[in-house]
Amino acid sequence: MARKRFDPQVAAREAIAAARAAIGEQLESATLYGSAVMGTFDADASDLNLALVLGALDPPTLGALRSARGVWTRSRLVRPLLLTRSILASSRDTFPLEYLLIRTFHQTLEGDDPFASIVIERPALRLQVERTLRTQSLALAWSYLDAPETAADARRWAARAGTAIAASVSGLLHLVGEPIPAVRSELAARAAARFDAPERALHDVLLPPAERPRVDTTTLFTEARECLQRLLDAAERLDVPPETVSTTGGEK
Repeated sequence: MARKRFDPQVAAREAIAAARAAIGEQLESATLYGSAVMGTFDADASDLNLALVLGALDPPTLGALRSARGVWTRSRLVRPLLLTRSILASSRDTFPLEYLLIRTFHQTLEGDDPFASIVIERPALRLQVERTLRTQSLALAWSYLDAPETAADARRWAARAGTAIAASVSGLLHLVGEPIPAVRSELAARAAARFDAPERALHDVLLPPAERPRVDTTTLFTEARECLQRLLDAAERLDVPPETVSTTGGEK
């Protein structure tokens, strides 16, 4: 008998139902985000990304949620983003890149939508994008030292690095007023055109493993280093005014 294919939508709803059974009305909203919404979910390997807004993050609520952990594990929900409305409001300047990506690509599965009108702190976003890119640039040397141990190590690094760099590219595009493509190949092409980065190298670095062309480790690291430097140069040149929101909740 063929193995049943993992369905992220079904799994997400099962995980939410388990949370609802555990804490009832304390679960105010549940939002699916990440690869399951962007169309890049790998049924064999990807995990779910869920943001749960709770009435409180106190010991009674969290203790009750323990009963949902078994269902979460089966649903590949490793560690949901647990928030309250006050935490979400006060952390906009701390996690602007994460919230930008959720706001851009998400699906509300329970309750209202807490991300639709969230304001992204643009100076904080520029700083986080630059910090993320610089951290990866500084880490390249150790990554290169570790990766040649096995080909699998290199592939795992490439997958992690591609996801992180794609997030930073998305932030940069938003800061210059460009739409954020969900498809990695389109993201690479748009970034190459906007930030004078080599498109072939961006494709090699950003594409998910199933789509990435076969590139040797040395070439991949060389391309990643060049891409990161071009993106860092673009981030440092940015002058970003604050983002504002109209009275109807949309961006101006």
